[in-house]
Amino acid sequence: MAADERLFSLVVPVLNEQEVLADTYVTLTHILEGLGRPYEVIVVDNGSTDGTPQIAAGLCTRDGRWRYLRLSRNFGYQNSITAGMLAAQGAAVMVIDADLQDPPELIPEFIAHWERGYDVVYGIRDKRVGESVLRTWPTMVAMRLITWMSDEPKLPAHSGDFRLISRRVCDALALMPETNRYVRGVIHWLGFRQIGIPYTRRGRTKGASKVNWRYLTAFTYNAVINFSVKPVRLFALAGLGVLGLTFLLGLIWLCGGMSQSITGIHLLLLLNLGVLSLGAGVIGEYVYKVHIESKRRPLWLVDYTINLNPAIMARPVDAAAGAHPPHIVARPPEKPRAAA
Repeated sequence: MAADERLFSLVVPVLNEQEVLADTYVTLTHILEGLGRPYEVIVVDNGSTDGTPQIAAGLCTRDGRWRYLRLSRNFGYQNSITAGMLAAQGAAVMVIDADLQDPPELIPEFIAHWERGYDVVYGIRDKRVGESVLRTWPTMVAMRLITWMSDEPKLPAHSGDFRLISRRVCDALALMPETNRYVRGVIHWLGFRQIGIPYTRRGRTKGASKVNWRYLTAFTYNAVINFSVKPVRLFALAGLGVLGLTFLLGLIWLCGGMSQSITGIHLLLLLNLGVLSLGAGVIGEYVYKVHIESKRRPLWLVDYTINLNPAIMARPVDAAAGAHPPHIVARPPEKPRAAA
């Protein structure tokens, strides 16, 4: 995809953000206009059911630099930011959430590092303020677990999707066809020249977070399964340990060193059965991932767009082969509706 060498693209994923979107527009416009370069903002709506579409349409009508990409349903956060990045036309593409918990005032610093030759500039959540311990502690533990479980190259600890990527990284990302996506892991795996910027993540001032225990658990599980073989190896080691202990206790029992009731061996056999069951479950999860990938379903479907070409392609490699991208079905842009 041809890119304007000076154009900066900012992707803003949204899901039911009617409380904050107007304020987000004001804050981001103030910062982006100070960059001294052309820019575009792509709002990716992951199936909002509140007034977000109407507000976004009003913003796009008022400001042609803002684009709106409405997905046909909620395809998940990872797929939504991928859709936005691959729809962007800038030489640099950055992602920031609409709640602006990640500080938008750091955008010029991210761009400065990109201009110095870095292909990936990612934020590192050094501190978190304005959030409860019940909200921050599980997130920090999950991030550390993902980093520890990841295979080489190791994922940076406490990094998020608040990041900037160059055009060549964006084009390389378009060649990654997997359905089960962990975008920050994929981008780190791509390599190129990368640098992290520590920052303080703030609490929300309006609206409600979409991250709950269920989402965090599923997110962590998906990240670990996608970027690590350690779960299978850990269960293999656990099974080997239980097998060795069972053999040792069996020898002790044969030598008369244990009660004839062999209660210990019974318990150990139950433990062994538990380890095998858990191991089978983990292996089954990997098999399920392969099953999902083999279907080659669309990563997302587009409902409609505003100020954006509806024929958005998620895999440029398909176009290079002369094939129509089967996973994008977009109807013509609707007439923008007045902002609520």
